[in-house]
Amino acid sequence: MANQNSSKNRRQLPPRDPKGGRPTQEIAARLGEHILEIALEQFIALGVEGASMDGIAAAANVSKRTLYARHASKAGLLVAAVEHGSKSLLRKIVADIPRGNARERVLKVSRKMLDVALDPEVIGLEPLVNWIVSRELNGDGPEHAIGAQAGVAGIQCVLEEAEDTKGAIEDVEFLAAFLFDALVTAPRTRILVRRDLENSSKAKTAYLERTLDLIARAIPFLSR
Repeated sequence: MANQNSSKNRRQLPPRDPKGGRPTQEIAARLGEHILEIALEQFIALGVEGASMDGIAAAANVSKRTLYARHASKAGLLVAAVEHGSKSLLRKIVADIPRGNARERVLKVSRKMLDVALDPEVIGLEPLVNWIVSRELNGDGPEHAIGAQAGVAGIQCVLEEAEDTKGAIEDVEFLAAFLFDALVTAPRTRILVRRDLENSSKAKTAYLERTLDLIARAIPFLSR
């Protein structure tokens, strides 16, 4: 019941001024988020080929004119929707990571990312990310924060804000990508594909601790 209410609330359009006229910036922003949330649901449920601009407009209860004014193509809407979904997940993951040393922060954020990456709803994002990357739709201009890029950005933020990393990292972006692969991508693959790692709290915590212990031999500030 809670999930149904949450979904219903997401589908409610922000109220318009009864006097008419142009919407306020706040209402316009909320409408933009509403469209992206509904579009992402449609893309996950129907796939890139199955979803349509007409269907998304109908599901979001907006006119096609409104939808096309914000997103000129289905591909552009897909990239924006996936990026919005990735950023929303990242904010939830990083928001309550307490201040402290690098190891504690990296361990907590990577464990949360691993748990999220194993969620069935998030697994539904993977084909969409692959579709975007295969067509190099995220290759021009600033990189979009989608899929692994969002995860790497989260770990990079955690490293930069840790109390014991000031001046200790020469290439924080490379290190963040390396840690994401070691602590999220690898165990996720072992759980979902190779099936040689148990998807339990105890097994995942032990795996991440052991991996960090190994990495800490070369990066001292990640030691216990």
